[in-house]
Amino acid sequence: MILSVQVNDFDGALIESVDDAIRSVFSQQVVDALHSNLKDKRTISWNQIPNQLPTLSLVLEKYFGLGAPTVERTIARRLYSRFNLEFANKNDCELKDYVENARQKLQLTAPAPEPTSGALPLEEDIDRLLLEAVRETIEDVLGKDSAKSALRILARDFKFEDLPRHLPTFYSALGRMFGNDRPRIETAIARKLYLKLCLEFTESPNTELSRYIERALIDLRRRETSSFQLFQQRGTGPK
Repeated sequence: MILSVQVNDFDGALIESVDDAIRSVFSQQVVDALHSNLKDKRTISWNQIPNQLPTLSLVLEKYFGLGAPTVERTIARRLYSRFNLEFANKNDCELKDYVENARQKLQLTAPAPEPTSGALPLEEDIDRLLLEAVRETIEDVLGKDSAKSALRILARDFKFEDLPRHLPTFYSALGRMFGNDRPRIETAIARKLYLKLCLEFTESPNTELSRYIERALIDLRRRETSSFQLFQQRGTGPK
């Protein structure tokens, strides 16, 4: 059975579901803090949420860490319940996946992402975000206290901030520390990096971190070029 739903109704229900879910799990203060973060740091107003879901996921991860997937599922459940849709919990689904699935069931078209000033990371941000991804992944695996010692060991041959330029040495250090789990750690770092860059991540077996980074750079350049062309078409680009 296909419900008769307008796109505006769906987007409004999605925005309300985000508010309600976070308020129910945490508090109105946390909701207000998220509003401020998106508006002040990413120039995204709350009514733009439906076409900025990757950025919302990035902010949720920064706020809630490993609890972010639970928050996203709570949002999705509330959204599905508003339209009497059956919700199926899937470990590999992100919020945008749940939302797209709901749109398909309701036969709605997803809005195109709106370029916003400073909203999406640029190519120049990749080294900084890679360092964050490495640090946070090791903390996730070992815990914060043990991670401090691990990071010191990993960076014996170079300064931690220089890691992006010493990837082969970093791989060797990861191998000594994690043994056969090294590929899994690299994939986890890549997944976290793509989330920070607001890029779609596709896992490829036996792929080194450097390959994921190369692919991310290509996607970033393509996105920046597309955004620039769109700005020019709208008459907002350089004359």
